[in-house]
Amino acid sequence: MPVRVTLLHNPEAGFEQYTPEELIKELKKKGYDVNYASIKEDDYEDYLHDPGDLLVVAGGDGTVQKIATLLTGRKVPIGLLPLGTANNIAATLGIKGEPAEIIASWNLNIKKPFDVGVLETSKGKKQFIEAVGLGIFPELIKKRENDEEEFNSREEELQDALEHQQEILKKATPFRATIQLDEQQLEGDYLLVEIMNIKYTGPNMDLAPKADPGDGWLDVVLVKEQERKKFSSYLKACLRGDKNLDQFEVYRAKQIEITSDCKRFHIDDDTQKNNKETKLKLGLVPQGLEFLLMQE
Repeated sequence: MPVRVTLLHNPEAGFEQYTPEELIKELKKKGYDVNYASIKEDDYEDYLHDPGDLLVVAGGDGTVQKIATLLTGRKVPIGLLPLGTANNIAATLGIKGEPAEIIASWNLNIKKPFDVGVLETSKGKKQFIEAVGLGIFPELIKKRENDEEEFNSREEELQDALEHQQEILKKATPFRATIQLDEQQLEGDYLLVEIMNIKYTGPNMDLAPKADPGDGWLDVVLVKEQERKKFSSYLKACLRGDKNLDQFEVYRAKQIEITSDCKRFHIDDDTQKNNKETKLKLGLVPQGLEFLLMQE
């Protein structure tokens, strides 16, 4: 029997904007029986009731985040076609190239277990794929939400975001936070606290270069007030395309609790703001998802 595949596609993602027909053609070349839906349609979640043998997600990180969290624990493998700007999830998994190249490389028996983060606040619980954080990065997300500037390429947009992050860093006021990492407690004045499930966040910032999203741990990156110049240098390195050479100490934990006077925080690419202090509790659903990897 042919492999049954559901393709969920964000037709507005990225700059190339592959048509549904182009993507379906490549999947059929692989011998797949394809069922297509656009995530811009209201009924796209209906396709997740019976996605078949493989769910293919074609879009950026936001699209992956939106869809993948609906599949936690269901053991439906995800084939990722990164069409967005940053593509942080794909970069962590080593997935890159044109859709045709990626699809041709798939082997349904070669899958990567992937943890799903869980954030608990006073408003309830929410899952995350990429990261949760406080400080200068949530401010960048908020700024970009209101930015209507158009860009000619992925590289141009990423560079613009990094430059904005530099501007925010220069004006940033440090915030106080108490952080409980399993049995270890930390306290200090920070510019950034980022709890990461993958290697990258934001505009391809590789803040946790050794993170493994299937190892059952969250990687916690802390940038203190006294490291402001160091982080500025790191952003300049990102603009040059240089990699992070373990510049910032990374802690690892399975259970995390944060209390802070920083009122704004982000969960993946969404920002939230509290009127009082922020209290966050984070954990994991170990190996709640599985992604296909590219094979040579």
